[in-house]
Amino acid sequence: MKKVILFSMILSGVFSYSQTKQDRITELISLNGSFPLSKEIEKQLISRYKKQYSNVPESAWSSIEKKINVNDLIDKVADIYGNRFSEKEIDQLLIFYKSDLGKKVIQNSPYLISEIQTASSDWGMNITKMINNDLEKMGYLQSLPPN
Repeated sequence: MKKVILFSMILSGVFSYSQTKQDRITELISLNGSFPLSKEIEKQLISRYKKQYSNVPESAWSSIEKKINVNDLIDKVADIYGNRFSEKEIDQLLIFYKSDLGKKVIQNSPYLISEIQTASSDWGMNITKMINNDLEKMGYLQSLPPN
């Protein structure tokens, strides 16, 4: 088992060093679910505009579609990662996100984010109510401010 892990780490290291930092970052953001790296984004974007501007002929959309390239966004996001993480850190993140635990983090991230947002919102509303109630009991508020 140790030999398999060591071998996979060596292979990963050899593979990662044969890629440029930009390539490894692109792989990282595709693995970690930062955003979907797909031409589908381009199609969805145009589709929304087509619905909104139904009077525009298809010929106009085809010329516009040619100007939209998700790779421009991918390059910008890769630059952001590149400015925040060293090459060694990128390699370590790649190893992590390819691991079972990393895959579990990716799989659960949307649920975690949603649940954390709900918990934060609920907490904030409860704190607001508590502060307003306490201030009202102390006589500092004549009426509660609007929510």
